[in-house]
Amino acid sequence: MSKSIVLGLDLSLASPGFALVEIAKGKAKIIAVSHVKTNAKHDYAVRGRVIESKLRTFLAENKGEKVDYVCREKYAGKFGHHSIFTAHAAADRALHDFGLLPDSCKPIAQQSVKKTVVGKGRAEKEEVEEAVRKITSYTGELGGADSDESDATAVALAFAINEGLITKEDE
Repeated sequence: MSKSIVLGLDLSLASPGFALVEIAKGKAKIIAVSHVKTNAKHDYAVRGRVIESKLRTFLAENKGEKVDYVCREKYAGKFGHHSIFTAHAAADRALHDFGLLPDSCKPIAQQSVKKTVVGKGRAEKEEVEEAVRKITSYTGELGGADSDESDATAVALAFAINEGLITKEDE
């Protein structure tokens, strides 16, 4: 395959991130990133609909891009289950509307994403963003330290690295 598009998802109820990454000729290029912050004062149903709406809009705005893989972080079960399941269900509904399979790649554990992309499993958000920028040469906005756009991009990059679609050059 000469070109692949990977949709990376960093799902949470508070601030999920989304990233479309093009993989071509062994290189990764960010096509688009986004995130949404939900209001903690709203119930889970409302917050889930906000996530679903934002992801649906993100996909619609980038509908010219044929998504080959949908990758997300693996839920580690550290927190209350219904909050994360609300976020996953919301994403699944939006993906379904675009004919995308929720997990066309195996979910990747957060520490594995960080280890693969940054080089250490307990990397901070700033380190993840720095590694994402280095690998993709991206100079645009990534939502700042409190968003999950760079984390979503890292999920897509970890998949691409693990599948041998790109190589990460060590310093």
